[in-house]
Amino acid sequence: MVDVIAIIKSLGQTADLLVEKQFIPAEKFEFLFENVNMFNCGPDVGLTLVFHADSSILESVQITLINAYEGSGEYNGELPYLFLHSMDRAIVRALMGEPDSAGGPEKIPVIGIVGGYDSYTYKLNEQYPNTEISFLYLADLRVHVLIFEHIV
Repeated sequence: MVDVIAIIKSLGQTADLLVEKQFIPAEKFEFLFENVNMFNCGPDVGLTLVFHADSSILESVQITLINAYEGSGEYNGELPYLFLHSMDRAIVRALMGEPDSAGGPEKIPVIGIVGGYDSYTYKLNEQYPNTEISFLYLADLRVHVLIFEHIV
């Protein structure tokens, strides 16, 4: 089982260091699209680590809570304190307060209607320094993806 909390606390570190610490396997890296400056690692179902291609720095940890799209899978491992496997916007805002930035529902080609997002910059800075925490919502406002992103 992957230690997602240790991985989140490794934001800003290199892929080589995460492999050395045995947080992730060396053979799990993939570029999803040609000519992009990011590559991914999926160390567990529903858990995606996004690295910058040139520096190999861990940029974000994306945790899929609801398998809304084919092939994404749901993460069933331990979540960091405060977060639940089943949350909606009301629960998020009760736990985190008003977001620093937010977006409402919109229609996205191929995907359909999405419920928007809430982002919190430096909200849990003691636990996760230099980290923005974002919640992506489905149309019914349930949290689809929880994202921890390194802020430079």
